[in-house]
Amino acid sequence: MTEATFDAIFDDLIDVNEELQSFLRILDGLLPQASLLLVNEAGVLLDGTRPLAFAQPLREKLVNEAKSTDGFVVGKTENDVRCHAVYLEKLSAVLIISCAAAPDDAWGPGSALATLLQNTIDLAMHRQEREMLVADHEQSVRQINILQQQHGKLIEDNYRQYRLNQDREKEYARKLESEIAKQTAELREANVRLEEISRLKSDFLANMSHELRTPMNAIIGFSELLSETPLGEEQLDYTRTIAQSAASLLSLINDILDLAKIEAGKLELEHLPFDLAEVIGNVAAMFKIPAREKGVVFTCKIDGNVPKRIMGDSNRLRQVLINLAGNAMKFTEQGGIDIEVAYEREAASRIFSRFSVRDSGIGIPADRVGAIFEKFTQADGSTTRKYGGTGLGLAICLQLVELMGGRLAVESEVGKGSTFYFVIPLEEAPAEIISLDEHKIAGLEKTARGGRILLVEDNAVNQRLASILITREGYKVEVASDGAEALEHLRHQPFDLVLMDVQMPNMDGMEATRRIRKIEADPDQKQSYVGLRALTQPLGIVGLTAHARKEDEAACYAAGMNGFLTKPIVKAKLAMILNEMMPQASCEKNTDPS
Repeated sequence: MTEATFDAIFDDLIDVNEELQSFLRILDGLLPQASLLLVNEAGVLLDGTRPLAFAQPLREKLVNEAKSTDGFVVGKTENDVRCHAVYLEKLSAVLIISCAAAPDDAWGPGSALATLLQNTIDLAMHRQEREMLVADHEQSVRQINILQQQHGKLIEDNYRQYRLNQDREKEYARKLESEIAKQTAELREANVRLEEISRLKSDFLANMSHELRTPMNAIIGFSELLSETPLGEEQLDYTRTIAQSAASLLSLINDILDLAKIEAGKLELEHLPFDLAEVIGNVAAMFKIPAREKGVVFTCKIDGNVPKRIMGDSNRLRQVLINLAGNAMKFTEQGGIDIEVAYEREAASRIFSRFSVRDSGIGIPADRVGAIFEKFTQADGSTTRKYGGTGLGLAICLQLVELMGGRLAVESEVGKGSTFYFVIPLEEAPAEIISLDEHKIAGLEKTARGGRILLVEDNAVNQRLASILITREGYKVEVASDGAEALEHLRHQPFDLVLMDVQMPNMDGMEATRRIRKIEADPDQKQSYVGLRALTQPLGIVGLTAHARKEDEAACYAAGMNGFLTKPIVKAKLAMILNEMMPQASCEKNTDPS
């Protein structure tokens, strides 16, 4: 075979940059929004479909940095366009890429974008190798056609090389699949860890809520009882302020729990009737004394065209207004603070009303107005030291207002004050609902009282508070310190209702409730319990707990409870649930004949 024949066979391999150009063409197709530039060891530039303009000094500096660094390095073109470079060892070349669609902060080491780009480069190399293998195959076929009459052994060698190329392709594919499977497994493990962290956070928030609500129960309950004793006008004002501030603190505790639900999109607003003026008045009462001490005038105004009784979530509305008024009070040293509810328009049977909280405080710099609504962010770093705060309240308010169908905004001028405002649709409470509420209240006043209640509570202060409240409603009460003691009481005494604390030592309320239901279902066991054997219906059990999440309420019902009452105990709610749950015939009147 002549030299010319072999030269013709391998003529396609003369261009040393063909491999780089092939890789660049493939990568260009995989990244349609990116500008690409490839620089080989000899400094030859190969442009993609979308050229990347680069001054030589900047390019050479970036190429040298990429060769000495494992991973992507950052640079800028002569047009000040941000770009990234990486050294491709297999090709002995530096790839420079610019993608305007990708945010700058998404290129960090180990980021999803960096990983995706690396995988895309690997895929381009794999496709290039496939093209090379196809080219090798075609080259081998051409060689076979030329040499099959002359060199049978050469044909066999070429065929063997062809098979080796196939094996190499399969081996590379297996490695690529293995790497993808490995990365997928790592992502799954990361998701499992994130889920576990989320669960631990949820458990922590629930336990913290329980620990905080337990003393709050005593503060709110005893301040309410104190307000019912003979007090002077000033003392009564202080007592009411304590109760209202405690209620606000309880609302802040709820905020901590709500934050996770808001971020997860699981927070649901209530749709119940409430008195708008009462909500605004409660907010104003909280800041009455602090405003007087600072010499700040605090006023409230409600447009007469806004309905007095509306449907919605009064707690969330109060929460937003307390937060905005609290910020106004914090940053206002003189002048005034105004809460105003103004009529805007009416549409689709709903009245759109504008809520605004205006102050004459320090104001917010224009370049920081947008940032104050971000979590853990304040208008200025120094405010943390001077004024305190977590920077969380406005972020929660923003999301709560959005859930109400509005948008929270602010107008502010440094040194002159700020106005936070939002417009939300209000639905007037139907007259039949108002009448039903009044009927319920009247019913509570007219219902004949009497009966025996078993209070199962491990906290001594809460035992005393609940016992006083129950006794004042006209019922007799016995106290058990845990579930096991409650079962002993039921073994020897009849009761009309059980108020069962959920979290207790020895035997918690869930287990105690399940035991009671199991005993009720077994006629033989039931005969051993005086408090159960004479009952024709299951004994009423109301869960009493400082855990206030929806899932906690669902767990109480799943355990066999008939009702659910959260701490702090609100006197009116306790009276209502006792009125609903207590049987008409008391166990005192229908004693067990045995």
